[in-house]
Amino acid sequence: MKENKARELFRAMADVGDDLIDEAGTVPKRKKMPPWRGAAMAACLCLALLGTAFAANPRAVAEFIQRLTLRVDDGGYHVGGVPMTKYPLSSFSPALLEASQGRDHPVVTRCFSTWDEVRAFVGEEIPLAWPDGGRDWGGDEKFYVYLFHVGLEQLWGIDIGSTSISRQEEVAIQIRTEHWNGSEASSGMGLAEGTAEPVGTHPMPDGSAAEMVRYLGTEEAPHAYSTGYFMRDGILYEATALGNLSTKEELVARLEGLLDSFS
Repeated sequence: MKENKARELFRAMADVGDDLIDEAGTVPKRKKMPPWRGAAMAACLCLALLGTAFAANPRAVAEFIQRLTLRVDDGGYHVGGVPMTKYPLSSFSPALLEASQGRDHPVVTRCFSTWDEVRAFVGEEIPLAWPDGGRDWGGDEKFYVYLFHVGLEQLWGIDIGSTSISRQEEVAIQIRTEHWNGSEASSGMGLAEGTAEPVGTHPMPDGSAAEMVRYLGTEEAPHAYSTGYFMRDGILYEATALGNLSTKEELVARLEGLLDSFS
């Protein structure tokens, strides 16, 4: 790659200046080397420089991750299109596996008062996040965990959900196990009244990118809620800001704050 082309590429990604490019060593020396070695070195240098670029411009991260697709039609909206991680059963806690094995129905439901209880039940090996780490969320606002099975046989999915009336927020999480027959994330909603519209992609602090949709409800509640979907560690998250707000901008701003609070 010629020197000017290298600089143009990295500037376009994250406004990296010439000094950072030179420090990272991205301008190659004019010395012959085996093609495979040159390619390996270039890959390492690109990764190093991307780390510098992302530190300087976090929004650039969103350009390099797999984004969910968002489709809106008359029947509602649907998101998906990114592979989900199929976690082995050994990753889950003994308490969860015991609840699964002792079932008499394809769906097992458990209720918890705190996020810490949910984390312990699911298992510490499963990487999970919740707004503000679960603080100020719980008590009367319960967490529900659902274990889904194929008939009475294999555990294929775990869903977690809770609604906070005081915070006017709702969160749902989808986890998949090694026995799940699907491959890509899939979630959505059919709307009985009103329609939905996409409101853009929101880059989150950890580098995830959330696809956001706004509910266009009735005349009495035109800005009832807005939902963002994102993937983290192969797990699908759905975060919703609730409340009949006066403007679209106010509702979307609340949703962006909710998305940024995941930890």
